Amino acid sequence: MDYSSIEQNLNNFKKLVAGNSDKSQISPVLVQLKLAATIHLEKPTSLSNVSDKVKKDLVLAREILELISLYSIKVKDIDSFERTFNQLKTYYYDYKSIIAPSTLEYQIVGLNLMRLLAKHKTSQFHSEIELIQLNNLDNQFIKFPLLVEKSITEGSYNKIIQSKSVVPSEYYQVFLDILADSIKEDIANCSEKSFKTLTLKDAEKVLLFNDNSQFQQYIKERNWKVQGDVIQFGNDTNQTVEIPSLQLIHQTLHYAKELERIV
Repeated sequence: MDYSSIEQNLNNFKKLVAGNSDKSQISPVLVQLKLAATIHLEKPTSLSNVSDKVKKDLVLAREILELISLYSIKVKDIDSFERTFNQLKTYYYDYKSIIAPSTLEYQIVGLNLMRLLAKHKTSQFHSEIELIQLNNLDNQFIKFPLLVEKSITEGSYNKIIQSKSVVPSEYYQVFLDILADSIKEDIANCSEKSFKTLTLKDAEKVLLFNDNSQFQQYIKERNWKVQGDVIQFGNDTNQTVEIPSLQLIHQTLHYAKELERIV
């Protein structure tokens, strides 16, 4: 496959994705592009005396991988995004001395940081941050996941939900949704283990629901028993237990997370 054919495939891929074409149309082109980026486009054997042709091939291969990574997020194939990002790291860090930086680099690096937060991979998150130059930490695409991580550390879960309105790009929304669902699960699990009862009103607040119908559906999915306006977590429904404050629930969850981080 020659350079012009690869470029043509890439342009076709862009049109198909922009037009929200069916996966059955995109998949064959995607396969060809993956082969081009990994096999057909030439890589340098060393970082000295790299020819212009090889540099040109590197830039095209990087663009292919970048667009594949963004498409993976669009279709919510997070595993594919992870694999593609791991390939891109070579272009971002190993080849940075021989090719010009990409305009998409920090957006994609930031998206990977969001992936790590959504997957609770805190140590890897901080390892990836160390690879970023200090003067680039204020880049909007990097600053956003740093602020999200700060909110998680502080237990300020409402800030995470509210940040959906200020994402630096639409792709970040996918990871915020995963993170929000994960936070809801953590709070729900913590509530079940720590408390016997919780009013529906307090539960809806603490679980960060803005839509009552979604909250009711969530109650059904978790098979919670509701009596009147109270959710019963414990088996002893005759025992009267003081319902804890929302702050205490958040603190309990926060301490649990900090203990998990230390361990």
